[in-house]
Amino acid sequence: MEHPQEQLADTNLAIPYQGGWTLLPLLAAAGGAWAFNQELWADNLTTLGVMLALIAGSWQPLWRALTRTDWASPLARWTDWSAEAPMLHWPYVQPGTPGDHLRHRLSLAKAWWRDVGRLPLAHAIQRAVGTLLVGILLSLALGRMSLLLTLIVLALAELATLWHEGRGAVGALWTGITMVAIPWFLGASLDAPGSIVLPAISSVALALMIGLYIQPNGWALVGPLIGAALLLWRGNASAVGWLLLLAIPGLMVLTARPSRKVYRRAVGTFVLAMVVLMAWAL
Repeated sequence: MEHPQEQLADTNLAIPYQGGWTLLPLLAAAGGAWAFNQELWADNLTTLGVMLALIAGSWQPLWRALTRTDWASPLARWTDWSAEAPMLHWPYVQPGTPGDHLRHRLSLAKAWWRDVGRLPLAHAIQRAVGTLLVGILLSLALGRMSLLLTLIVLALAELATLWHEGRGAVGALWTGITMVAIPWFLGASLDAPGSIVLPAISSVALALMIGLYIQPNGWALVGPLIGAALLLWRGNASAVGWLLLLAIPGLMVLTARPSRKVYRRAVGTFVLAMVVLMAWAL
């Protein structure tokens, strides 16, 4: 059952988590490995499985816990909070000293957490800490690159939350970078002997392609064009037509001026197909 604070953000989600959208990061990681790192598929299926477990068991729930929680509402009450909670007596602390001020602030924080913060925030904090620990353990099994990317996912989740003032919803480009580009890059570069420049470029292009395409406005047209440009640059002109064909249904839905939620549910299957096409073509 979904936590109430996540339900508050459902109407404004950058990318929904129903249906096939939950597969997007996993498909991106598998696609990146297929495009640039096929040794994982051929000789190291265990590593591939651990990589997918890292994304499904750590990155996705960590991202959701931090970006889909309404931090702003309970924190807004802290600015003028005056109620105190009982605290143990601190020996040798005199009134008016820094220790006395610290004890006063801690009593305010304890009362705020008990009366305001615990109910909406405790679940998200526990979930974030737990999934981060899972991610670190799995990353240690995969190597330094995966550990670095896990920390980057954490940093991007915090930055996205702060950028959108903790309101429980972040922009599509943030989600595209974190849940598409980074999994794709992980799959493409994990234990790969070659250069990481091309996987990095393709990761950025993929994030822009999807992040812009799922905008229910004129930017939706720009996303597939970025993907097409990457395919042309890589000499895969035959795949360009298929990519633009997959983009047409979403552009047709836009003519009805749908809501953000309706549009993104409508294009979910086609976005997954775009990722598969890019993995096959690259």
